[in-house]
Amino acid sequence: MASQQLSLLDVIRTERSSPRGQALRPPFFSDLPLVAVTVVLTFFGLLMLYSTSGVLAQEKFGDALYYLRRQSVAALLGCAAIVALSRLRISWLKRISPALLFVSFGLLLLPLIPGIGVEAGGATRWVNILGIRFQPGELVKILFVIFIAGYFSRREGKVQHFLHGVAKPLFLVGCVGVLYLLQPDFGSTALVLLVTLAIALAAGVKWQHFLLSGAFCGVALVGLVFASPYRVRRLLSFLEPSADASGQGYQLIQSLIAVGSGQVSGVGLGASQQKLFFLPAAHTDFIFAVISEELGFLGAFTLILLFGVFLWRGLRIALRLSHDTFGFCLGIGMTLLIVAPAFLNMGVVLGLLPTKGLALPFLSYGGTSTVVGLIAVGILLSLARESMERYQGRASR
Repeated sequence: MASQQLSLLDVIRTERSSPRGQALRPPFFSDLPLVAVTVVLTFFGLLMLYSTSGVLAQEKFGDALYYLRRQSVAALLGCAAIVALSRLRISWLKRISPALLFVSFGLLLLPLIPGIGVEAGGATRWVNILGIRFQPGELVKILFVIFIAGYFSRREGKVQHFLHGVAKPLFLVGCVGVLYLLQPDFGSTALVLLVTLAIALAAGVKWQHFLLSGAFCGVALVGLVFASPYRVRRLLSFLEPSADASGQGYQLIQSLIAVGSGQVSGVGLGASQQKLFFLPAAHTDFIFAVISEELGFLGAFTLILLFGVFLWRGLRIALRLSHDTFGFCLGIGMTLLIVAPAFLNMGVVLGLLPTKGLALPFLSYGGTSTVVGLIAVGILLSLARESMERYQGRASR
């Protein structure tokens, strides 16, 4: 009787070799933990945005839901993008990747065109086309990562040469960075550079070349800081905020007050005092300070943990495609486009880093950044689906 019974392994092998097993397809979303953490971050962001911006919106527009309503529309558009992009074939992105460099240049030039560019807060990062206002620089981050992943894929056998592995990519980043700095947008320049260096390392450039280029880029960024009196003042206020407590150091001081007031469990949802016009940019770059004040260390730590889960799932998806240079580099890049600004933003709010003007993904107010962040998730889900299909294809043979 026992000899007639099939083992579980035999059943699995029979199922895979059968027509039914070969017809198996990945689920609609191929990485449910990534979807779950994205949904939680997005809904939590909407909740905290309302808590943070309600008083300000009522004061400025006579509508406490003004910011929440606009952010909700962006979140819905982003969710639609996730559904669409999660079914996208990565091979198509690889084919169009060379053209995306020129598209990036064109988008970054748009804010500099009179009549199209919109100035706000001393920067010209927005455009207004047919009544639609958005930040082209946010979309460029996605496009440039796709381009640079395609670049390393096309030069897979040459990445250990200094010219192809380091010099050319850094030159292209420099071209994009110049257009960012004309807006000016130092934070995006630094982020694109950081992600490009990480992708180069993932693609297999030599450690010597990587360290040399990293040192060069560090010197270049420091030079850019000291070339701008405004950035120098920001750096000095970071080092000693109390020296100019009513000027450049004011925002950091108010942020630290908010974080400290939260203690372990927070003052309660909606009970923040710093958001009542004490903390500038509370609903954008410094929303993490309000989260820390209202939900305390526990809330802040939970948020950090959620981004940690996002990092884990994103890297796991990328590692599944380690045999495919394009997919691997694209997965690393998309993951870092979300996680890197998140931790940089929280570092700024906690006084660990100088102010850089980077939003907290999925939480800070900003329609374009929200949509772009969800687009990155859609591409990651497409990579997850691709890896699962390849695995099932190998298993069925």
